[in-house]
Amino acid sequence: MFRGAVGRSWLIVAVAPALVLSGCTPDPIAEKRAASTEVFEAVVPDDTPGCSAAVSIDGDVVWAQARGVANLDTGEQLKTSTPIHIASVGKQFTAVAVLMLAEQGLLSLDDSPADHLDGMPTWVEDLTLNDLIHHTSGIAEFLRLPASNFGAPPLNNDDILEFVRTSPIAQSGMPGAFSYSNTNYTLLADIVTEATGVEFAEWMQAKVFGPLDLEARIGPPVPSDPVGYEAVLDDFIVAEPFAWDVVGPGFVTMTASELARWGDQIRAPSLVSEETLDDALSDGAPVDEGWSYGPGLLVADDGTLGHDGAGAGDETSFAVSPDRHTTIAISCNHDGLHLPTVMNDLAAVWVG
Repeated sequence: MFRGAVGRSWLIVAVAPALVLSGCTPDPIAEKRAASTEVFEAVVPDDTPGCSAAVSIDGDVVWAQARGVANLDTGEQLKTSTPIHIASVGKQFTAVAVLMLAEQGLLSLDDSPADHLDGMPTWVEDLTLNDLIHHTSGIAEFLRLPASNFGAPPLNNDDILEFVRTSPIAQSGMPGAFSYSNTNYTLLADIVTEATGVEFAEWMQAKVFGPLDLEARIGPPVPSDPVGYEAVLDDFIVAEPFAWDVVGPGFVTMTASELARWGDQIRAPSLVSEETLDDALSDGAPVDEGWSYGPGLLVADDGTLGHDGAGAGDETSFAVSPDRHTTIAISCNHDGLHLPTVMNDLAAVWVG
């Protein structure tokens, strides 16, 4: 699920070239909608597991399309109103929550995780919340470790917290260097809970999703969610379900349209100040030439922003143009589509 910026060819890097270009005279919106639909229908069949995609400009959804099947057994079709699990793309919500609490004085980004979570080992005391946000903590990636390191499934936040507190292998890298780890964002969710006295999912609903009128859910899948599929040769099999219930690194479910609407918070933030957001975006950890990792988002030198996520058959790609006016979101209930190609093609239509 939480491959994010690692695990396969970086989705967001493939997005960048198309989003960088600007300055072309825009086509009429109707023509762009038609072109986007043509792109989408060319790569997403209507009789296999499918995808939903949306484009927003300044927060208004100007195009949305869904094709394919939500459940092969029932034949239920995907709709633009069908929420899909967005995996690691949800990290940006957790990061914004921490920035909000920093502005409110409930924590500081320079605090140690040990200031908010009891029982942390000595080496954690030397880390900061910024290290967690930017994946520079050196804390081990829990998804890469045998299940025997944790409690009985389903794995939850308490299990991860106890692992960091007690396991000698919880420190797997040198602090200061970028090393993508979902454990970082698990701890951030725990810190939000500790700082507010409210469970993370409940607080996010009340303070993030609710005020923005975003329909989103944090937590495990529900029966009405689309079935996730793995592409195997010319067939699809039901993907292995999640063996854990961990919030913070992801576990957000929403429609592509709602995700595209959310992207305007980067252009015109209302939950935090522009200064706070800009500082967080400009203070990222170097990842690769021309790229850094900011608050739950990859940030390019030219201003392109984005993230991808995948797991249990679901895949999502999210990108914001350098001028921050255009957001593109694509979510699929299978892993058989090369999302960078689709993202590039849609970006060529809407950005140039």
